[in-house]
Order: sequence, then C-alpha cells, then structure tokens
Amino acid sequence: MNNPDTLAIDVEAERAWLNAYKADTRLSWSEIGPKMGIPGGTLSPFALNSYNGDNERIARAVFSYRQLLTSQAELAIAMPDRPNYFETPTSRRVTTMLQVAHRGRITVIATAPGLGKTEAVKNYQASVPQVWRATMKPSTGGIMTMQVKILASMGEPDAKGTPLALTTRIERLVRGTGGLLVIDEAQNLGEKALEEVRGWHDETGIGVALVGNEDVLLRLELGSKKDAFARLASRVANRFIARGPMEGDAAALADAWRVDAADQRGFLADVAKRPGALRTCTMVMETAHMLAAAENDALKLAHLQDAWSHLSTRQLAA
Repeated sequence: MNNPDTLAIDVEAERAWLNAYKADTRLSWSEIGPKMGIPGGTLSPFALNSYNGDNERIARAVFSYRQLLTSQAELAIAMPDRPNYFETPTSRRVTTMLQVAHRGRITVIATAPGLGKTEAVKNYQASVPQVWRATMKPSTGGIMTMQVKILASMGEPDAKGTPLALTTRIERLVRGTGGLLVIDEAQNLGEKALEEVRGWHDETGIGVALVGNEDVLLRLELGSKKDAFARLASRVANRFIARGPMEGDAAALADAWRVDAADQRGFLADVAKRPGALRTCTMVMETAHMLAAAENDALKLAHLQDAWSHLSTRQLAA
C-alpha cells in the first residue's frame, strides 16, 4: 500500500482506468463517487477531461480506490467463502418458533449472541411469503421510531405521520395476510413500543416473533415492571431460550466448513462454548484458512489455535 500523496500520480492513467472501471461495472457516477469520497458530479467531468478543478487531487482519490480494490482482491484469494446457510439444532428450534408465530401467535426467541438466530430468521423469510423482519436499535426503541423502521421493512421507507396514522397504516398492510412480523433485537424496544406491537396482534391477528437476547424474556416475566408487560406476556404462545450452543451446533458448523479431523472438530466445539459461540467459530475458520493459505499448507489444528489467539487473549488448551 502506498500513500498517494508521496507519489507522482499519472492523471491520464487514472482517468483511463476510471472510465474502464465504469464500463466494466456499469455503475453510475453517483454510485461510484461515494466509494472514492468524490461527488459523482465531479467524477463525470474528470473522466471526460473537462474538469476545471484540481485534476491531480481527483486522480489521487482514484489511485487510492484502486489500491483498495487490489487489496480486497488479494484478501479474497486467501479468505474462503463462508458456507451457505446450514441447519443446526438451535436454528431448527428457532425455525419452529417462527412457524408457530406464523400461525397468528406471539413467540419469544431469546438466545446468547452468536448462535445464528438472525441467520435462521433470514432463511425462513427467504423460504416463505409474507414475512417482515425489522431490526431494532436503541435509537428505534420508541413507538414512532419503531413504526418507521417496521414500515421500511414493509416497503414504505421514510414513512411520516402521527403514531396513530402509522399504526393504522401498519394494521392495514398486515390485516388479512396471514403474515409474520419478526422484530429482531427486540430487547431494544421500550415498554410502550412493545405494547403497541401487542395491539397490532390483537387488532389484526398478525403473527409476531420477538427475537433477541435474554433481556426480552426477562422484561416480560421477571422485570421490575412485570405488570406493565402482563398483557403481552399472557399472549406469548411459546418461548425458546438458549444460553449457549445446543449439542450438535458446533458439529453442524464443522460439517458446513468440511472439517473432518477430530482434533479440529473438538477445538471448534470448545470455541463454541466461549462468548460469541458459532460466530466466533466462523471467524476462527476464516482466519485459520488465511494462515494456512499463506503457508501454502493444508488446514491444521495449529492454524485454528493460531487464529483463536488472534481473537482472544485466553488460549484454549491444545
């Protein structure tokens, strides 16, 4: 990697590359510009050799972007593709809860991070019709911000109106669909927002799956405001709680990555018990494959151990 500010940049060479890149990718200038930190309205005249400003500055930005693409391509050679979605015992339980909710019920899916619940939700959404998934954040914990987020998931971005108007719109969209609303990271919703969701369910019969960490369930059943959540908690048909990976989760991941060696599979099973669970296993596998590729070697236990050392200060015993 070279700092373009210290190099003599060939403006014409960068201009030629930029035009070839646009032709190959078929991207518009407005799409290319943000990737380089240059407005599309500036890139276009630069490419046509009609820009009256500092052409060398634009050429340096193009050069920097070329370096980024090159480095990413080199990394892609060493880093293997992640396996496509694969079933685990945990994902099957998550899918079952979604199926129950899709029958017009409310279910709660509360798991530790890294067990693949969101991937299971995405797979279910891709497999059946009338499933809307909205991921909540602390900034969308209120009623109106939640409504806007959910309407965006239903194909109505940047919705405006009063909370009542937005709820009316949501109820109109879901009524009679037999659909399912999945609220991911539901622990970020406030009390009134959760109560609003309950109202949609009562009014339209829409299925609801509240997906998140254990805070979701604790707030419904064990929190200091238990009474405030009583109406919602009483409507929860099924709950799935997973504080760690289920038996067979790590083995399913190892199968997906085509790991056959017993020592490597055992190591992954140990990593899966740590914070991050299967997500951490995936990062270990990616890094281990890169380390093996750098040595022009087949994947070995030592590569997994080395990869883990990059991710944690606590090393697992060999």
